[in-house]
Formats: sequence, structure tokens, C-alpha cells
Amino acid sequence: MRQLAAVQEQVRLINRIGIKVIAASTDQEASARKAVSDGDLTFPVGFGVADSDIASIGAWPGERKGETIMQPAEFMLRSGGEIAASLYATTQIGRMSPREVAVFVKNRL
Repeated sequence: MRQLAAVQEQVRLINRIGIKVIAASTDQEASARKAVSDGDLTFPVGFGVADSDIASIGAWPGERKGETIMQPAEFMLRSGGEIAASLYATTQIGRMSPREVAVFVKNRL
């Protein structure tokens, strides 16, 4: 949730340079909606990511409190849908901050 809050803090900057943010969660609908509401998130957040969804994007499944989770996976897509950059992790460490994403997009895309 901290990463989503950080994105929300920078969402105006991100939108201004043409980046659209979409997030997905393994949480069920009620939990995902609560996170969106509690965080005042203004970007779409999907919910109920299943094992088959995790596999289809090449992310790694994990487990937290006896439930399957999706380890962090981030994608930057070009306007045509081609992946320009991706990051797969097993922890939060090493993920790009919203400002780093903005710099990457401005300098490389």
C-alpha cells in the first residue's frame, strides 16, 4: 500500500507527462475497494488477481498469511502496448519510485 500511496502523491506529475497508472491486487474486491478508499487513490485498481493471471504476466506468486499473493511486478508500456520496461521482484526493495518512472519516460520513451 505504501507504493500506491507514493504513486498517488505524484499522480499529477505522472499524468502531466502522459503516464497512465493502473494497479492490480490479489486482494478480493472488498479489500481492494477499502485500500482505494483509504488511500484516496484516483487511478484504477483491479482486484482478485488469480494464480493464472500471475502466471500469464510472468510474475512470481508468493504467500502471505496463508494466502497467495503476487510479488511486485511493474510494467511500462508504449502507447501501442509494447513493453518498454519491466521489473519483477520478490520484495518491495528495488522498485522504481514515481519520480524515477517519470524520469525514465521523459528520457527514454
